[in-house]
Amino acid sequence: MRNRDKWVLWPIYFDADASRLEGRRVPKELAVKNPTVEDILQAAKKLGLAAVKEEKAAYPARWWRKEGRVLVGKKFSKTATIKQIAEIIKQSKETQK
Repeated sequence: MRNRDKWVLWPIYFDADASRLEGRRVPKELAVKNPTVEDILQAAKKLGLAAVKEEKAAYPARWWRKEGRVLVGKKFSKTATIKQIAEIIKQSKETQK
């Protein structure tokens, strides 16, 4: 995948403990506690998106936390991709309980 062919997704986008100002991109009802790059990667694969995990990356506003990121193919808009991935992560976390 070339750079312009992918979206960058950070775990903070899906984190229920983060505010919108801190970087959360989904509504509270779709957010989960402690999302990981692995959660995002598995959800992206369920959507049939080409996904690549980068483990040593840090969200720019939280540069000291190397949580990683996931690069996914641009099949949908970034907002639609984030929402669909959030729904899958939420569903999978609820199933694990």
